[in-house]
Amino acid sequence: MNLKSIGAVALAGASACLLSGCLIVSADVKGDYHDDNHYSRLLGVEVSARAPEITIIAPSNGCTEKAQFEPRVKKHADNDVTVAFQRVSEDRCKAFMPEGKRLTWSFSELGIREGASVRMLNEIGR
Repeated sequence: MNLKSIGAVALAGASACLLSGCLIVSADVKGDYHDDNHYSRLLGVEVSARAPEITIIAPSNGCTEKAQFEPRVKKHADNDVTVAFQRVSEDRCKAFMPEGKRLTWSFSELGIREGASVRMLNEIGR
């Protein structure tokens, strides 16, 4: 694949993300938003402005449920918040789920105003 083809594929991927109305968040937060707590590692996070909601993709052994996570929301300004999800109980099942489990919270469940700027504090990765 030549450089021009790689650029076209990257542009198409970026355009698809922008047009989908959903943002996949890279959760490296530094500066004023840094938090010394060590939150649960997640496989991914999606913040949707359409719904509005936050979906986490959590590591799972087959029995992961929303009740096993405690969302922590901190408001920094009228329209700026940081969000972290902390696992509060283990998934003791033994299923092989490399894709993890998708769990969704609405902005209203989290006490976040529509249109807020959301910054994630969880580490993202395998």
